[in-house]
This record gives sequence, structure tokens and C-alpha cells, in this order.
Amino acid sequence: MQRRLTRRDRAGWLLAGVLVSGVLLGWDLPVAAAQEETTGHVTRSYDGQAFDYKMKWAFETDQYRVYRVTYPSPVKTPFERNNTIPADYYLPRGVEPGGPEPKRPAVICLHILDGNFELVRMVCSTLASHGVPAVMFKLPYYGERGPDEGPRAMLDDPKLFLGALTQGMADVRRTVDWLASRPEIDSKQIGITGISLGGLVAASASAQEKRINRVALILAGGDLPHIIATAREATDIRRFMAELPADQRAEAEKAIREVDPLSHAPALRDRARQGRVLMFCATDDRVIPKSCAEKLAAALDMPADKVVWLHGLGHYTALAALPQIMDQTAAFFAQDLPPGAEVPKPAPAAATPSQTVARLLGQLGTMLGVKPKPGRCHLADLKIDVTLPDGKTIDADLRLIQGAGSKFRLELNLKKPWKVDVALGQGDAPWMARGGKAAFVGSRRPSGKPPVDPETLLDPAVRMKIRMAAGGLAGVAMAPMLLDDLASFSREKTDDDRPAVRITVKKRARGSALLVLKPDGQRPDRLTFDIDGTKGEVVFRGWEVDAVAHASLFAPPDDVPVTPVDEADIHRMFSALLTFGLEKIR
Repeated sequence: MQRRLTRRDRAGWLLAGVLVSGVLLGWDLPVAAAQEETTGHVTRSYDGQAFDYKMKWAFETDQYRVYRVTYPSPVKTPFERNNTIPADYYLPRGVEPGGPEPKRPAVICLHILDGNFELVRMVCSTLASHGVPAVMFKLPYYGERGPDEGPRAMLDDPKLFLGALTQGMADVRRTVDWLASRPEIDSKQIGITGISLGGLVAASASAQEKRINRVALILAGGDLPHIIATAREATDIRRFMAELPADQRAEAEKAIREVDPLSHAPALRDRARQGRVLMFCATDDRVIPKSCAEKLAAALDMPADKVVWLHGLGHYTALAALPQIMDQTAAFFAQDLPPGAEVPKPAPAAATPSQTVARLLGQLGTMLGVKPKPGRCHLADLKIDVTLPDGKTIDADLRLIQGAGSKFRLELNLKKPWKVDVALGQGDAPWMARGGKAAFVGSRRPSGKPPVDPETLLDPAVRMKIRMAAGGLAGVAMAPMLLDDLASFSREKTDDDRPAVRITVKKRARGSALLVLKPDGQRPDRLTFDIDGTKGEVVFRGWEVDAVAHASLFAPPDDVPVTPVDEADIHRMFSALLTFGLEKIR
């Protein structure tokens, strides 16, 4: 289950992620050329009903192609649009539709409750990038299958609500029919995964459908009546249920029990015992409570190593673990790849404009979210000049050096709107310096005591926001086409013949930015922008990822008086300064 994402939610999941951190792979989406639509016929199905389908190439990236597919739902409803299943089929590079052996496994990917499809597209992209074909389809009354008011219409019509619960599982089985008919797919190696609502449907549908070989359940659980009774996101469902006449309410409660994963657990238990079911559960989840995840794991008799607990994370903050979830999910299904079926690395080619932007965003994410190895560091040295719509200006120099383990250096010289000149860091000991006039150095810790990681000094809420942003960006990296929803990218040249990329914002803002590169076309030189009246320039005086590090990088200035202080005092000052600064720019 998921709540409806607000504009602020989406900014946090996508835009803030893009601006803050993650590991972004840059794949550009060429404009789709006109393609002929092909048709196919499936004779073997779970219900004995043959059906036709249509398939058309949509777009491609360096690592996969996407085809748009439509086929009929096995359930006929009065709402005609709901009777056709729209799906996106992600086929890895090197695998042709109807191509020769070896056949590959495939995975059905189910989306979340609110009809936001970005996360499930990330899952599909990740699987296809690991060589595993994937298909996502829209559940009953979602997207083009539903009325104009969207899936909320189900809460106003008991028939829609009750029918959608079981139709979704039937649509899963029809999708298995379609995949099993594909010549490039191994019909004995079809899997399913789902997030939140998608996980609940995946658990119950896979129990019904014996042809499903592997199951990955992300933020899902059992005891659906308890979830509906306690989750804030289920408020509308509770209200809807309470307003039903007694006979219809009983019918609705029965329908809920029939789709509850706990009701179907016995049919899935053997596959779970064999290690073919994987669960990701958040310890602090208030939508799918820990107790509900534990109930499902127990009912399935899950091996302990197949239940991944995301400690300290909730239903939404689990976004911070998105890279881990995606990697482990892809590896779980990739076990069924035939020998020699690895995805070939794309041949080197000139980067497209969006690939260039994506690569640099990925480097930013690495700087903020990935610790370098011993002897290495990440470095960003920026000069920032910004004029806000109200005329106020920001003039600052910022340098960040991230070293291995607990080593770091942060320097900020803010000239406007306030005067702040401070540097802090940690090498052999933590230290702070102000105005190039004095430095406070922490006393050396007792032998054997490990240094304090500066991240642990941040307010937990701030630290969680950074982790979520990093996870969100890493997730966007797995579905780079999402960037096309935010901006368009084109190649330009500056007056001095420097390569550059024009970035034109599409949504929620107006304006553009120009990213000018160094002559080698690999490193950023400067970024100028004018977006919604905010104008400015960022000059990249230094920008290195995984560079050689020297101990002096993390040492306090050696040309100012030094005052020894207690290490704990320095850490308290770190915590206050870092938390205050991050809160101001959130």
C-alpha cells in the first residue's frame, strides 16, 4: 500500500535526488522512429482461452529496448478501457524478439498503490540491464485502464473495488500466459516482483500461479485486514467499508480475505522453502507493519537469509535502501540466466547530451554518498554566485573533500548574504578553523578507539533525508528515461569553442541552464542558469572522483595558531554546524 505522492514527495524522490546524490548511469533515449505494429496469438493459457496481442517498439537505451504491448484481460468489466492490459516489455540488448536460443528468464513487475509508475520502471530497467527481460503492466483501473478521475474511482463504486482485487491477480496469470508464449523466454523461469501494493498482489498471484518460479516481495506482508485497519494510507478504504450496507461490507471483507497473502501462503510455501522467494521488509514500517511482514514470512516458512530487514527504515524512508534492493533483486532473478547470457557492455561512443549530464550527476552522487577506498578521495571545489527573484544574492566558495572512512574536509567562505568563513575536517584528529586566523584541534583519542564518522554527528532526520536522496538518485539511474520528464538536453558550443549542454526545464518551473565542459568534454567547467527568476553561475574550480589522496588534505591549516580542545567539543560543533547548514539548504 502507498499513499498518493504529493508534489513535494515527487520533488524529494526525483528532483532532490537528482540534485543531491546517487549513482546515475547516463543512457539517452533517442526519438522513437515510426515502427510497424506486430500481432501475435497465444493458444495456451491458464483458463483455456486463446487471445491475440499487439506489440510495438517504443524506445531503446544502451542496455535494453522497450516494447509497448497490449492484450485482453481475462476478466470482462463494464468499463471497456479496463478490459485491455497495457504493458511495457523491457528486452535486454542482444536479445531479439522471437530470437534463437538460449531462452532467458523473465520477471513481471507490479506497481504501487497511487498509480505512480516510476519505481516499477526502475525495477524493470535494473533487471533488463542485468540481462533479465521484464514486463510491467498497469493494474485494473490504473492509467489508461481507468476513468478520468483515476484509481480513486474504485472507492466510490463497490463493484469496481471488489472486482479490482481479484482482477489484478487474474491479469498476472494472463501476463504469464503471454510471457510463456514468447520464443525468447524460458517458460519455466518466469518470476514476479512487486512493491507495496504490488508486493501484496504478487504474493497472492504467485501462490495461485504455479508457473511462477521466483518471487521477490518488496515492502509487503500478510494480514491485509490489519493493514487496512491501521495504515493511514488506507483511510479512504476504511471510510468506504464503513459506509457500505452490512451485506456489501461482508462481501467486501470476504474479498479482502481472499486476496490476503496469508490466505494463499500454503500454496507458495514450497517455493519459499527452496529459496525461491525473497522478502525486503522495513523494521519501522507503519504502512506494512513489521508484525505483518513477520506473519507472512512465518506462514511461508521463509529461510532466514531470504528475509532482508532494512533496519531503521520505514515504508517511505526505505527509499534510502533502494540501490541495495534493486541490486539484490536483480541478482536473485539473474540466477536463472543461461550460461553466456550476460549483457555485453555497450561499445564506446560519443556521449549524448543527456548522458553527459547523467554522468556528472552520478559523480556528484558518488561524492556525497559513496566512501572512497583508502588512499583515495572525492573533491569538489566550487564558486557559487546566485541572484534570487527578490534581488538577494548568494556569493560563496565551497570545497568538499571526502576521504576514506572518517576523513573529510569542508570549507565554506560565504560573502553574501552573511559573512561566514569556516573550515572543518578530520584526519588524525577532528579540527575547525575560522577566518584563516585560528584553528581548534581535538585531542588525540585513546589508543584503539576508532575515529568518529562525521555522518553519525548529523541529526538523524537530516541524515535520513540525505540517504533517501541518494537512494532516489540511484533509483533514477536505473530508469534514466525519467530525466526526460524533467528536462530536455541539446548539445551546444560556447563562443570560445567549449563543448556545452543546454538543459531546458519542462515541468514545475520555467527556464534553462547551460553546462559548459572542459575542453576534454569530460569534466564540468561552469554552469549558468536562469530558472523561475533565479539566476546564477557555478564555476567548477575542481572536480575529481576517486582521486589520489594525501594526508595533508585532511589536516588543519598549518599557518594559523592552534588551540587544543577536547575531541567531544569539536564533534558537538560539527554536529551543530552541519545540521544547521543542511537544514538551511534543504
